[in-house]
Order: sequence, then structure tokens, then C-alpha cells
Amino acid sequence: MFCALPRLPFAGFLFLFGLAFLLGPRGADADDLLTYRWQGVDRTAILHIPAGAAGHPAPLVIVMYGSDDKAANFQKNSGFDAVADRENFITLYPEAIDGAWNIKSRKPAINGEPVDDIGFFRTMIDDLVGRKIADGSRVYATGFSFGALMTYTLACALPDRISAIAPVASAINEAQVEDCKPGHPMPVMMINGTSDDVQRYDGYIRSFGRLLSVPETTEYWRRIDGCTGETSTPLPHLNPHDLTRASLVQWTGCQADTGVQLYRIENGGHCWPRLARPDTGSGMDDPPDGPRFGGCSNDIETAAEVWSFISRYHGE
Repeated sequence: MFCALPRLPFAGFLFLFGLAFLLGPRGADADDLLTYRWQGVDRTAILHIPAGAAGHPAPLVIVMYGSDDKAANFQKNSGFDAVADRENFITLYPEAIDGAWNIKSRKPAINGEPVDDIGFFRTMIDDLVGRKIADGSRVYATGFSFGALMTYTLACALPDRISAIAPVASAINEAQVEDCKPGHPMPVMMINGTSDDVQRYDGYIRSFGRLLSVPETTEYWRRIDGCTGETSTPLPHLNPHDLTRASLVQWTGCQADTGVQLYRIENGGHCWPRLARPDTGSGMDDPPDGPRFGGCSNDIETAAEVWSFISRYHGE
């Protein structure tokens, strides 16, 4: 059950760099490297706590990168920390095993056993909530590309811990839908480009399974959330050199205090949209996966839009 605002026990030995800092007064906007012993290996994550979020349980946003990226790189390129510093929430950037999340279609292994990413995420959340660093009723997940797929996995596997999700540049895959049955109500915001040649807007069938189309994915969540209406609004076009066009599709009348919305980027490629800079007409930073993956909209700031949506919701 979710409420809209006007929105495994701890396993393994924890090595926490800067532990005294987390438990007491701290400087502004410092980062900590968390290390958890999980499945016999060290799993790490970068924790960013703004000064305004320190010393009390604060909202937590888990941010997951795409295939073969790194947590520190995505932290730099996603723009999330700037929003966190302004809005006083915590960001957490986990590191995947061999650059890949366990999302049904890709199955990384540790010592011959499938990587238990769900257990790793559960442990991190429970640890931060138990230490009163994170607010357990306001834990959110977002991710790019294969990180978006991991976002869907967390929504299905940990609906008691995740209050809302915002996957970017990927629909859900068929194996995840099957694994998710019967499904749980969940606020969902998506950002997808119609010309994405990596995680295609219309989906695909490959040897490892089928990726649903974006319309199939939004319909899946619309049914689960019981939404009854739909609106579509074109967004202001900010950069005349940008060949993409953005619109916001919102499903209304949703039950259980949820919501579903899609930023549909016409001619958009496989990227994380950033606002244009007035002086250059380009995004504030290079897209996380670079221009080779197609057009990247400069009409929205992804991190800001994600926070605007997910922050409306909290668990019980």
C-alpha cells in the first residue's frame, strides 16, 4: 500500500568507511564508500548525503547505471547529486558484478553461483534504515538501460521496501513480468526514446528472451495500478538544434495511491536526457553512454523529473 504525498536480516560483515561520520556530525555533501561482504565477495556502493539530509532519516534514491559502466562515472554524469543537495535526499550508487545486474536476461555469477543482487539491495536498504540514515517509507529506485531493468526487478521483488521507481531507456522484459506475477501496485515513471537502437521502443526478441515494447510496459503498470484515464502534453522545446521532441503521457485515476507516467522522446536515442545550457545549446554534461546512441533530448533534466515524480509517494 502506498500513500501519495501532496507523494533478510543484515547478512555479512559490513565495512563502512567513514562510519563515525555517518553516526555523528558531518561536513556538507561528502561521499562514503560502503562495502558489504555478500556471497563471499565485497560489494560496494557510493553513498552521497547532503548536509541537509544528515543526522536524521532522509529519503533514499538508489541510482543504477547501464551495462559496463561504473558507479562513480554514473554519479558524475546523471546529475542526481545536484538535485539531492537542493532537495535534501540521499543518493546511493551500487556497483554491479562485472558491470552487469542480474535481470533474468543477463545472469552474472560469483564462484559459479548466480549473483544475488536482490539480497544485496535488501541488505543495503535495511542497513541504512536500521542506522536511521534512510527513511524506510521513502526508498526509491531509478536506473539507466540495464539499470532500468534492475529497477523493475527491485519493484517486483521488494515492493515492501521500494516506494516508487523511475526506469530510463528500457522497457521491462518478459521474464521479469513472469517473475513478477501477480504484480504489486507501484508508482512508475518512464523515460524512453522512440529511436532507441539499444533497448528498442518497440521491443525485441533475442536468444536470451523478449523485451516488451514501451507501450506494452506502460499498459502492464497501468493495469496493475488500476489507472482509468490518459492525457498527453507536449513539452516546451528549449534547444532549436535538438531534433528530438518530448511529451509527457500521464495515466490518471490510478488506485492504491499510485501513478504511471511516460516521458516519450520522439527521435530520442539511448540516453539520459539533460537540460540544454543557454551558452552552448548542449546538455550540461555528455550523456552517460555518449552521442553514438542517438539523439538526446535537452528538454528535460532527468534527475529533477525523476525526483519530482517519486517524491510524491511513500510506503507505510
